[in-house]
Amino acid sequence: MISRIAGANVLRAARTNIAPRAMAARNYQSIDKDYAGSEGKALLMTAESALAKSCYSTIDWKISEDTTVMDMLKQMVANNIGAMAVTDASGKVVGVVSERDYLSKVAFLGKTSDCTNVKEICTYGFSNLVTVSPQNPIERCMEKMLGRDVRHLLVRDGKESENIIGLISVKDIVKCTHEKTKAQMNRLEDIITMKNIADSAV
Repeated sequence: MISRIAGANVLRAARTNIAPRAMAARNYQSIDKDYAGSEGKALLMTAESALAKSCYSTIDWKISEDTTVMDMLKQMVANNIGAMAVTDASGKVVGVVSERDYLSKVAFLGKTSDCTNVKEICTYGFSNLVTVSPQNPIERCMEKMLGRDVRHLLVRDGKESENIIGLISVKDIVKCTHEKTKAQMNRLEDIITMKNIADSAV
C-alpha cells in the first residue's frame, strides 16, 4: 500500500514539475543544436557528421598535382581554407597539401611559387595519407588528428576503400565534439532532474 502511494506521488510530482524543471535544466542550450539534428544523432557524431558541417562540402576541395603552388594559394585564399586534396591525371586523390607545406617547403626555402608544382610539396601516396571512413566516431577522428599531428582528414567512402569523398578540418571536429558534449550534458541534466523529482516525492 505504501509503495503504491509513493509511486502515485512520484507520478503526480512528475506531471506537475517535470516540464518547468526540465526546461530550467536546458536553458543553457543554444539553437545550434538543431544543426546537428536530434539529440540522439548528436550523441552519435561521426566523420560523416563532420563532413556535413564542413565548408569543404560546398567548394572544390581538390587540386591537380601539376598545378603551381601560386595557383594553389589563390584557391586556398579564395575559399578561406588551409588544405586541399591532390589528384593525379585520372582525377584520383593521391595526396594532400596544406598551408604548412607551403611555409616549410616553399617560403622557408626561398623557392618560387610560380615555378613549383603542388606534387613537389604535398604529402604524396595513399599509404601516407591520414584518412577516416564516414562511420568513424568523432573521437576516433580526433585521435587520428592528434596522433599524426595533422589538422585535416580525408574521408573515404568505405572502410576498405581508397576512394576519397571529402575533407574535414579540425574546426569541423570541434563543432561535432561541442554538439555531442551538449547532448551528453542534456541527458545528465534529465537524469538528475528525474532523480530529484523522485527523491522529493518520497
